Formats: sequence, C-alpha cells, structure tokens
Amino acid sequence: MSRSPVRESAQIGINLVAMVSSRCLCLALSLVQAGIIFRALGVEGSGQYGFALNYPALFCIFATLGIHRLLIRDIAREPSIAWTHVWTSSVVMLILSLATTAGVMLSMAFIEPDPVTRRAVFMSSLSVVVLYALQRPFESLLMARERMVWIAGVNLLSGVARLTGTWYALRLAPSSVSAHAGIAAGNLVGLAAIVAVSIAVGGWERPRFGPALAWRQIVESNAFTMAALLSMIYFKSDMALLKWLDGETAAGIYTAAQRVTEPMLMIAGIWGTTVFPALCRLSVNARENYTRLMHTSARLALLLAFPMGFGIAALAGPIVGLLTGARDGGFAESVLVLQVLCIVTPAFYLNSVGQEFLYSKHRNGHVVGAYFVGCVASVAANLLLIPRYGAMGAAWSAVIANYVISAIFIYGMRQDYRDMRLFPMTVKTLAACAVMAAVAHALADHSLVLAVAAGTVLYAVLQMALWTLLPEERELVLRIGRMLLGRG
Repeated sequence: MSRSPVRESAQIGINLVAMVSSRCLCLALSLVQAGIIFRALGVEGSGQYGFALNYPALFCIFATLGIHRLLIRDIAREPSIAWTHVWTSSVVMLILSLATTAGVMLSMAFIEPDPVTRRAVFMSSLSVVVLYALQRPFESLLMARERMVWIAGVNLLSGVARLTGTWYALRLAPSSVSAHAGIAAGNLVGLAAIVAVSIAVGGWERPRFGPALAWRQIVESNAFTMAALLSMIYFKSDMALLKWLDGETAAGIYTAAQRVTEPMLMIAGIWGTTVFPALCRLSVNARENYTRLMHTSARLALLLAFPMGFGIAALAGPIVGLLTGARDGGFAESVLVLQVLCIVTPAFYLNSVGQEFLYSKHRNGHVVGAYFVGCVASVAANLLLIPRYGAMGAAWSAVIANYVISAIFIYGMRQDYRDMRLFPMTVKTLAACAVMAAVAHALADHSLVLAVAAGTVLYAVLQMALWTLLPEERELVLRIGRMLLGRG
C-alpha cells in the first residue's frame, strides 16, 4: 500500500533537509577553507590551486562511469543485491580511478612545464578522482535505502577533516601542493567513515567480485557516463580554458567567485539525487504520487534557487572581501564575476531535478543530447569570450550553457512543466527576491550575518504574504516541520 503524496514527499523532505543542512554547513566550512587558501597563496597561487582542483575533475567521470546511478536504481528496487553490486563496483572503480590518475599525470607531462603545478594536480587527483570514486558505491547503497541522514553526518565529518587538514598543511608549507594534500587527507577520513556507516546500516557481507556483473555495470552505464562526461566538460572546462587563454591571474579572479557558487550549486545535485530513488520506486507502483513528487521537487527547487542567487549577488562585495582578505585589490573583479555567476543558479537547479525526471522516465538519450548541446555552447562561448573579456567571459559562458540546457529540458517535458504552474510562482518569487536583495545589500555594511538573517526571514514572510505555495505544498512544509520537531 503506497503512502499518501504528502506523506511520501514529507519523508523525502526530511532526507533533503538533512542533506541540504549538511551541505550548508559544509559550504561554511568550505568558505573558511577557501579563505585560508586564498590568504596564504595570493592571486597567482590561488589560480594554480584552482587549476589543480578543476583539471583532474574533468576526468573523474572515467573513474566511475556513472555506475553509481545504476547502483541507486537497482538497490532501490531490490535491496538484497546491495553488497554484491557494491563490492563489484568498488573493484571496478578502483581500477578505473588509478588508470584515470595515470592518464591525468601523463597529459600534464605534455601540457604543463611547471613541476609545482604538476605535483598539485597529482595531489588533487588522489582526492577528486581516486578517493571520490571509492566513496561512490558505499554512498549509493545508503542513498538507495534513503538513509540520507547518515550521509549528511559523514559529509559534515569530511568537511571538518578537510578544513583541519588544509589549515595544518598550509602551516607546514604554504603552497598549492600542501593545500591539496590537506584536502586529500580530509577526504580519506570521509571514505573511512562512509564505509563504516554502510556496514552498520546494511550489515556485513564479505567482499566478492563478479566479472560478469562488472561488465554489465560498465555496459549499462553508457548513457549515464556520456551525460556525466558532457556535463562535467561544460561545468569544469571553463577554468582550464581560462588559465590557458588568459593566465593564472584571470584564473585566480575566477576561482574566488567559483569557490562561492560551486558549493551552492552542488546543493542542486543533492536535491536531484535525493528524489531519484523515490522517483524510481514510484514510477513503477504509484504513478499519481510520482507526478506530484516531480511537480513539488521542481517548484521547491526554484523557490530555493532564486533567493540564493539574488542573495549572493547582493552580498558579493562583502563575501569576496571576507573570503580573500582584499589585501591588495587583486580580487576586485571577482565581485562582478560572482554576480554574473549567480544568474546561473535557477537554471542549474532546474536542470538538476529535470535530468532525474528524464532518467526515471527512461529518456536517457534526451539528457545526453541536452548536455551535448550545452557542452558545445560552453566551449564555443569560452573560446570566443575569454580572449576578449577574461574571467567575465568565462562567467557569461556558464550562463549561456546552463540556460541552453534548461531550454532543451523544458521543451522535452513541456507538458509536465506547464502543469507545474511555474510562471506565476516565478513572478512572485522574483518580486520577493528583489525586496530581499535590496534589504540585505543595505544591511551588509553593518553586518554580513545580520544581512543574511534578515534577508532569509524577509523572503519567507513575503512568499507567505504572496501565497506562492500551493495548498499541498503548504501542507508538505507543515508536515516536514512537525516531523523535524518529532511530532509527526
């Protein structure tokens, strides 16, 4: 017997609150970590750090091949297969991640003459390729069983470990290599924690490897792999192109802005991933609940994305100043770059939930096609705009690529999006965000914390006054509140 739509959505909402809360806390830790790095390394050193972080990330899809999505889908439908699939995929990802790291370092031998940058890329590869890949199977097991609260706890622990490792490493030697070594140490702590939690939740089964299963995972993940590869190129290639076309100073300017927006945008990925297991279940046995969950997910994602974008844009000056120390004015352009990147936020959130809708409808090809067009638009725009506008050109290229993908997703699901009644909601939300941003900007000179708090409260009050939420959404919010307070 299926649960009611509101009850189903409320339970997913609890998982989402846990994941988003941990991501927000990790965002705060990440900003402190970035501040330590920028102050220790300066503009050029920060550009070197940003390049070393982003370049290996372009290839991390080859370390996972999108197999983690198959794990979530299959385990959500049949929990008994969990450990067989997890252990097999872990072996596959270990081999792939080591091969990917070797390929990254081989390419660096040809394109990067600076030995310090090469060492920084190697340290970053251990973190964002190898450790990232090894964590994915265990995270997928918890995600499929909708144990997001446990994942949230591990994420928070990992964030604290990364901050501690970075601070300690930079005290020993202030370089981009040390910064990435500290981050890798923190991610190793996170890997150990996620394995321990997975065993505690799923029980222990001895490690085993199935060659036939491994091959099937690789073959079935083709569409996921291609979509992830294309999205990674359009999302990460801007830093590499900026560094090669306009130098490390421009990369440092862009990195300061990107370090603010990237963790914020990653919440969108959490949003989509959180609802994906439920979408897989409901698409089979509860079509009405599936439709309601899809509509609610898209609407609430935009209700979160718009104020985040407006708020960060309004407070861009104080945020960049706090992050970088503003010691020599070298990061002044980062303020304008950050404000442009904030325009991406609503489209990125819409795309993140939209791809999950299409995956659950078995329309993988539409996702691949959208990201292919977005990838071409991103690379072409960067090649055209960066030589003339530098870091600002990279920011506008990100805007172009994301809205191109949104247009394709909306066209492919035009009837679904019409039924969501997004236009009146967007108009009311833009009005609330404009007022919120004006007040937050005025208060920023007195206190950044006060500006954020006042803006958040004002936005919530205005949305209630405008009756933006639909009746079932208001009921959902109240139910989640009661559940969080232990009364539901």
